[in-house]
Amino acid sequence: MPAYLARTGLVVFAMLLVLTPLTERTAEGSPFIPGGATTDMRALRDVPPAALGIEVATVAVAGAERAPDPPPMIATAVVQPVTVVAPAIVAPPVQSDAVVLASWYGPGFYGNRTACGQIYSPEILGVAHLSLPCGTLLTLTYGPRSITVAVIDRGPYVVGRTLDLSSATKLALGCTDLCTLRMQLAR
Repeated sequence: MPAYLARTGLVVFAMLLVLTPLTERTAEGSPFIPGGATTDMRALRDVPPAALGIEVATVAVAGAERAPDPPPMIATAVVQPVTVVAPAIVAPPVQSDAVVLASWYGPGFYGNRTACGQIYSPEILGVAHLSLPCGTLLTLTYGPRSITVAVIDRGPYVVGRTLDLSSATKLALGCTDLCTLRMQLAR
């Protein structure tokens, strides 16, 4: 048995003594420690393991005088990546002709790739829709203005809104930040 295992057994036994309620000193002594019970752990330092009922075995290792001490135990935390999933927003069934609420998205997204694979820029015409396939053509009407654009991205992720307009589409329609417009599937 390697020496560090014997030391570990002694430490475990000492910890059990601290956790086990000891009897008061009596003339008969303690069943745990020869000479009476004690709560002073320093007294255990000089007690031979055999007196405590610990069997110590020495194992000879060829070519070594004594077994090397084990590496120090270092507590390490294993960090697992966590996937954060946004709550699912279920798009209502798409009607071929509907009045919808639309918002727009812009500066924070410029230079990013859209869900349909294009690079989003201030000049791009298109809309984001949760469920229509990429490339689906929509005719949007706001007041007297009309424009036909393609679905280029996914969104909006705000309950109650049906479309996110690109900034160029918003400007072409003359739409405010949040507007109600007519959406038709182009034929």
